[in-house]
Amino acid sequence: MAFMETLLSLISLLSSALLLHAAVEGPKPITLSLIHPFSPHSPFYPGNITDTEKINILIQGTKARMHNLFSTMREQNWNGSSEVDDIVATVQYTSFYFVAQVGIGSFPSFPGQKGMPYLLMIDTGSRLTWVQCEGCNPCFPLQQLNFPYNRSQSYKSIPCGDPACPTPKQDCFQAFCGFRISYGKDPGASTAGAIIRETLTFPSDFGGIESYNNLFLGCGFKSYGYTFPQQNKIGGILGLGFGGSRPLPFLNQVGKKRFSYCLLTSEHTNSQLYIGEGAKMIGPQVQSTPLLRGSNEALYYLDLQDISIQNIRLRLQALFSGGSTIDSGFPLTVLHPNVYGRVRIGFVQYFAQFHIQPYDSRSKPRDLTLDLCFPNPSGFDMYPTMTFHFRGANLVVRPPGIFATGKNYICVLLKSGPVTTIGAFQQSRYKFSYDFELGDRTRGEIGALRFAPEDCGSPT
Repeated sequence: MAFMETLLSLISLLSSALLLHAAVEGPKPITLSLIHPFSPHSPFYPGNITDTEKINILIQGTKARMHNLFSTMREQNWNGSSEVDDIVATVQYTSFYFVAQVGIGSFPSFPGQKGMPYLLMIDTGSRLTWVQCEGCNPCFPLQQLNFPYNRSQSYKSIPCGDPACPTPKQDCFQAFCGFRISYGKDPGASTAGAIIRETLTFPSDFGGIESYNNLFLGCGFKSYGYTFPQQNKIGGILGLGFGGSRPLPFLNQVGKKRFSYCLLTSEHTNSQLYIGEGAKMIGPQVQSTPLLRGSNEALYYLDLQDISIQNIRLRLQALFSGGSTIDSGFPLTVLHPNVYGRVRIGFVQYFAQFHIQPYDSRSKPRDLTLDLCFPNPSGFDMYPTMTFHFRGANLVVRPPGIFATGKNYICVLLKSGPVTTIGAFQQSRYKFSYDFELGDRTRGEIGALRFAPEDCGSPT
């Protein structure tokens, strides 16, 4: 297995920049083109960095995501639903995160521009969409102006206690409908502010515009604990988490009932994300497993029943009682410690038949920070598959989605963490569709995750 092929696959999954590739007229789906962040065409091209630095980006991004989602993340319970035409958005990648370029507000004094452009972090684990606003104190660093809500012609305030306010009265911000949200702990990050109504605009690379008026938007006035650098370009959060029938989540406000993506595997290809009707998947190769409710209502849970390594079942059924999630915001797959321990043994036993033993703490090269790494014998190519057995569906991950390899090492791209989560790298070479029109609600199903093998791209 060529190292650079694996590495390009690895980095593209984590760091893909999404740039719009769709017309805006009629009920067509959102169609987003994914571009490798380390391509010179990416707005976040970092220049030349070493192979080890690229691999470490995976690990750092996974740790950051674990901290944000599974360390007492809290959101209030909000309650709605609708159906409208499809929208478009320019999406890019910065730091460890997917971000969408969204126009916010109405400023006629800016010719040819309907809203001020902001990069909002796409978070499939959050239902709330918010941006940092002018007058914030304290604020996190932002390269551009904080959103000047008072100068927007489409800004509408919502008084505290108003029946239209989608958040609890105890979250009021001064005299206005408000929100409070926390990510992580020790000390974690948090934002509080007002819920307002605003216009969101999604530009295309063709120059078209699709606007949605009178949407709920969080206006952040007090932010604590964020570790963004001074050159930070992220202005807030675009929440794509599950919303049920609540009115506040973005997908409900714009009336979308499905979205899909296919993560690319090379900086030389384009791949796409769809939101809307075009995200529907049918065909003989399509498998389906229920999307379930879990302890965090914003996340997408799956019934993961077992894991296989090269078709050998590990018989882990009793270890998944806490639930399993899927999240493209996680670079690497994270396994609960009990599950990770069994999977680790499975890989050690597999490589032992080829007389390959894992590095210990003394022999492992110092620049390898992944937990499970092996020496790489010259000419070795007997890498195993890893299969996630879901209820009614099997996700077979090929070796390029499991291993990072170099001249002297083979590393398994998995992490131990508090909740089992299928990450982006292990979703490679498949198209996934989250369809909320499917599923048996009487069994706690909120929809269905459908997937099928796909090359995920065409030449740029």
